Amino acid sequence: MKSGSSSARKRSAALGTVSALLLGLLALPGLATAAPAWSFNTTAAPPSPSAHASIIGGDVTTIDAFPSLAYIAAETGKETGFACTGTVIAPRLVLTAAHCVEDLDAGGFTSAGDYAVATGRATPHQDATGNVLRVSETHVFPGFDPGNAHSDAALLVLSSPSPAPPMPLATAADSALYNGGAPVLLAGWGLTKANARSAPETLRTTSTVVLNGASCKRQTRAFNPSFSSALQTCTTDPPDHKNGGCFGDSGGPAIAQRADGSPVEIGITSTGAPNCSTKLPNIFTRVDTVSTWAAEWIAAIETGAPAPTLKPRLPRLTPESAQGFVGSLLRTELGNLFLQSRGLQGRCNRLSSVRAKCELAWLHGSKVYFADVTVFYVLENNAVGWGNHFVFRRVSTRCYTSNHPQSCHYQTKRG
Repeated sequence: MKSGSSSARKRSAALGTVSALLLGLLALPGLATAAPAWSFNTTAAPPSPSAHASIIGGDVTTIDAFPSLAYIAAETGKETGFACTGTVIAPRLVLTAAHCVEDLDAGGFTSAGDYAVATGRATPHQDATGNVLRVSETHVFPGFDPGNAHSDAALLVLSSPSPAPPMPLATAADSALYNGGAPVLLAGWGLTKANARSAPETLRTTSTVVLNGASCKRQTRAFNPSFSSALQTCTTDPPDHKNGGCFGDSGGPAIAQRADGSPVEIGITSTGAPNCSTKLPNIFTRVDTVSTWAAEWIAAIETGAPAPTLKPRLPRLTPESAQGFVGSLLRTELGNLFLQSRGLQGRCNRLSSVRAKCELAWLHGSKVYFADVTVFYVLENNAVGWGNHFVFRRVSTRCYTSNHPQSCHYQTKRG
């Protein structure tokens, strides 16, 4: 199967929450002269997870050591597509991260038909003879909040069964494994350092240790202040902190051992520190919070039982989430025209509990750029996603600052 290089969403989008940062206001006529209500950072990550948790440090491993792992590639109509990792939990079900199903850069969902899943191979992007399967359905956990990555879990329904052995999932009976100190194995196919040009050729693994909830909260505050010990867990690599996750394979498992020595997936890789820093923890969705839902889907797909009836509710759109969505959209749609901006100025206003409108302006080269973006939560496919409407305009700085700015020619892009 041909490797799907990660898109901006999967390679360089979110590894934490955007902090409030604005280093200079753009003195343009017609814009607010007061400090902006919200501030935007063109280089920091938005408050949404990236495809993260392949291995920095660690070792090459075999598929025999991790027989339940699944390599997930998707072509999204963009130039490169993206890649994630998942775990086979039943012959026709793969557990992965919700943000591997939802497009957190531009809003919306990836079509089930865009996926290909390979199992039983440590080098799936080289080996076309592996068990390559299509996806017929996707299901996002109804509690997923794309604004803060809580309950970041989803299922891919395979069009035909995989021979890979299913991975057991943590339940309420495994709660002690989240108290801190449990050894955990990570595995994935992603980058071995943040600035690597390509992913490694084969599966890699490393060992980490679960931190207790208070330590996770304290150590992730700078890049993910919304950490919830009830919904998430984190791991690190003491004492040297040389090993950890990186861009490329969100949705992969954190695997611990039960008292009887059997493996159990306790976490779904969700996010981590900026630039894949191993000095800070990796963050995972707690599997014990989604395993009942997953078990209901296993029964529905494998035995024809009724599908789960848990319904999502729209969360409140926080300023931080709205800011992160707008930043992600601008990075996706405009690239360096936004990333290399000068004098960024912006203001956002809440329109309702689930909707906000943001107005921004900045300089790039000899042009002035304006962005009017409305972001909002939506319910789609029995899941919470986010959508947007935008208008981007640009105009010559010389004309805009002349005595007759109303006569300037504006180039406009709408979406």
